[in-house]
Amino acid sequence: MRIKHFLVGAVSSCLLALVAQPSLGQVLYSQDFQVDDTANWSVFDGPTDEFANFFFDYTSATSAAAGHVGIPLAPNSDPGETTGRGMFLQANLFDGIFGGFSVSPNGQSFTGDYVLSYDMWQSYQGVTFVPADDPFPAGGGIIRGQSSGGTNLGYGGIMSSGTTVNYPGDVDSVFFGSTTDGDSGSDYRVYSSDRSVSYQLPIDIPADADATYFAGSRNNSASLYADNFGPEAPTAAQSLLFPTQLTAAPENVTDTGVLGYAWREHTITKVGDIVTWAVDGIDLIQLDTSNFAIPVGGSNILFGHSDINSGVSANFEAIDLLFTLVDNVKVEVFVAENADFNGDSDVDGADFLAWQRGNGIDDGTALLADGDANGDGNVDASDLTAWQGQYGAGALQALSTNAVPEPTSLLLVAMGLVGLTGVRFRSR
Repeated sequence: MRIKHFLVGAVSSCLLALVAQPSLGQVLYSQDFQVDDTANWSVFDGPTDEFANFFFDYTSATSAAAGHVGIPLAPNSDPGETTGRGMFLQANLFDGIFGGFSVSPNGQSFTGDYVLSYDMWQSYQGVTFVPADDPFPAGGGIIRGQSSGGTNLGYGGIMSSGTTVNYPGDVDSVFFGSTTDGDSGSDYRVYSSDRSVSYQLPIDIPADADATYFAGSRNNSASLYADNFGPEAPTAAQSLLFPTQLTAAPENVTDTGVLGYAWREHTITKVGDIVTWAVDGIDLIQLDTSNFAIPVGGSNILFGHSDINSGVSANFEAIDLLFTLVDNVKVEVFVAENADFNGDSDVDGADFLAWQRGNGIDDGTALLADGDANGDGNVDASDLTAWQGQYGAGALQALSTNAVPEPTSLLLVAMGLVGLTGVRFRSR
């Protein structure tokens, strides 16, 4: 027998505006690149030069040209991994042509509701201080490179045919990406077959209204980005490899609001016609695909790297610093959360009591009746969040013509539940 003490704080937490994470089911595809998977991927060439390595050792510290860059293990790596390997992408290092390229796993197709997740690291060339006696390209203590305003773009996407290239201007899919260093004026972007030049803010044509930028801006300076991303410093290994290379002079850190020089956990969630891109659990852009005049190409996933500028860097270190790195790719079925724990077709206080009785089951055996809203076999705060988000759904929607209860009224209801239930017992 196990005693469960219900805390008032748990009830209070259900009244907060919490961000619900996707509820995930069957794994449809996964790749951690620990074994060379090159033969199972296709590379689709764009108009400029590109390079892809599907067995890239990113944890060792030598140089990108040698296949090592001294980056820590990605956050979703298996605990037993000691050498980080991932997918390494570069474009437009030499040709000086606007463009990019993409890669897709061979023969994959994902339909229905699902979530694509991946870890991504974006690296860029900062400002290099050149000694006065350096002969390249002109010496004299010049500064070359940029600390921000770069045009390299790393991205991931879904709904592609998996048989053609995807880059800004040539798209058969839906893909999301960001510049690596900010200050481009449009650092966060979504592209589709219906809007291959990316969805604009302010709205330029009616199709732009299909995209919602939750920051109200595409620039890294917007508070949603600036409050959650950066500044980041290069790794110690990178600093040793490139001692004159600064990511943002003179502080040697990235600007706020950019994704570069850090592992970021990305998800692209497709539910019906709605596709949502989140980074580190924060929803950034949502796209409604129901109105597309130009349909997507298929149902495969993709990753890519582009340079949305026709220039190339004069810095010889660019080959080691301009890249997108991807690891721990996974596609999982999206499972809608269900907080109707007692099966009476509405979500109310009785379902809250069911969650309370089951709260703490953590061995994977929990059922819906125990309070497991997301189907992971456990009953915890995430299930309480689901109940909070669905409270009042079902039969209680008949009350929608009446005034919505004030938060204080809901709090009184919750306090009443505490008074009624105080301590619960569950036999195991």
